[in-house]
Amino acid sequence: MLHRLSRWNLIKLLSLFSPRNKHTRNAEQPRQRLAIGYLRPAWRASFLLITLALTISLTDRLWANEESLTKPSWSQEDQKILQNIHTILVAGTVQTWLNVPSPPYNVGVTLKLKLEDAGFQVVFDPKQPHDAMLYIQYEEIPSGQFQVLEQATAIRYDMKLVHDRLGKIFSHHFEAEPNAIPLGSLYWDAIGNLEEDPYYCFVGDLIRGHIDRDQNEQEMLMEVLVRPFTQQELVNAAGARGATQAIVQQRARLNIIQELGQGAFQTPEAQAVLWTVAKKAQPTERGAAMTQLGEIGDTTFLSPLTTLLEKETDPEVRSAAEHAIQLIESR
Repeated sequence: MLHRLSRWNLIKLLSLFSPRNKHTRNAEQPRQRLAIGYLRPAWRASFLLITLALTISLTDRLWANEESLTKPSWSQEDQKILQNIHTILVAGTVQTWLNVPSPPYNVGVTLKLKLEDAGFQVVFDPKQPHDAMLYIQYEEIPSGQFQVLEQATAIRYDMKLVHDRLGKIFSHHFEAEPNAIPLGSLYWDAIGNLEEDPYYCFVGDLIRGHIDRDQNEQEMLMEVLVRPFTQQELVNAAGARGATQAIVQQRARLNIIQELGQGAFQTPEAQAVLWTVAKKAQPTERGAAMTQLGEIGDTTFLSPLTTLLEKETDPEVRSAAEHAIQLIESR
């Protein structure tokens, strides 16, 4: 049974019972205490089937196009269509094992804010005008790591941005689990790890960069890092929503820094971004960038790191620079 959601009442559920468990974490302590009060005994599950104003025909249309969901080379006409995507319909399903009136983590509203921060307008009613549809499948399942604990939740989250004419434009798969040594609620620990995943934290920016400038995800995340130093007017506005969101974004930025120089970020451009952050960012990010430069281990970094160390006044950043130099010299 599918329940239509009003614009602001974003979650209605169908409760079913089965021997399953799941959990999540919180960065907001007041919300955490409220949510924990709703959690029910273990081995009872509720599956929510949420439609963010989704109709069956929309779902059928999306998955019918699955065969063609490979990234094409966009023509100039297609690029114009992409650049004219301003309003996104969010639709899909949300499932949780928890026996609660509604999931403590509000998937629809959170995603709406991330898209709005990147300049998109968001609707949940398919009757409202929209330029593309972002279809989501969000699932909370019991975490195998903590099966005996009723709050232990793992998250599986897929999203696809689809256009009627162009097919799939963007997609991403997210996973999150509690930390091995969680802090506080296991449920909100998993949610925190999802929120601090930079690909999710800045998903609106990733979509914007892809459709406007055909940037890949790594290029866009590097732009997010240097944006405060290069484009003040384009700084993501989410931090203005409250201290909690500002902290989440800071942690997500640190996670980007820790990936620069590795894997998909093993590029000269990524190293250039590291140096920019090491010189211009706030102290926590400067220190993280210097540590990452040390992890890369290039001996040509020794001289510029030494210069930065001599000019640095923050004791923690100085310590990070010294550690980076030691890492390089020990190789």
